[in-house]
Amino acid sequence: MADDNNEYICIDSRAFDNCIAKKDDFIRRYAAISTRYEAIIKDLSANWKGESADLFINDANVIRRNIGGISDILSNMCSTLVDIKAQLEKTDKSLGEFNRNPDAD
Repeated sequence: MADDNNEYICIDSRAFDNCIAKKDDFIRRYAAISTRYEAIIKDLSANWKGESADLFINDANVIRRNIGGISDILSNMCSTLVDIKAQLEKTDKSLGEFNRNPDAD
């Protein structure tokens, strides 16, 4: 595709590939963090008593619920990147075919 100065604009899709390749690692790391977080809260809950402990544990549980869907969000973001990359490749192929034969229908 050319811009207003008739210069070609190229898209480097390697960033898509790098992120997509790291998806499983992102999700695995998040799961490990989540598991460790839950273990810490469980340990605190078993060993810390009183009003301040109850307040802290309640807040920690709210945080855990709020961040619980991060794994799904990461997976959806990577799926979206796969879809975007596929569309870019389709568009690139169409533009390449047009540029090789602009008079064809």
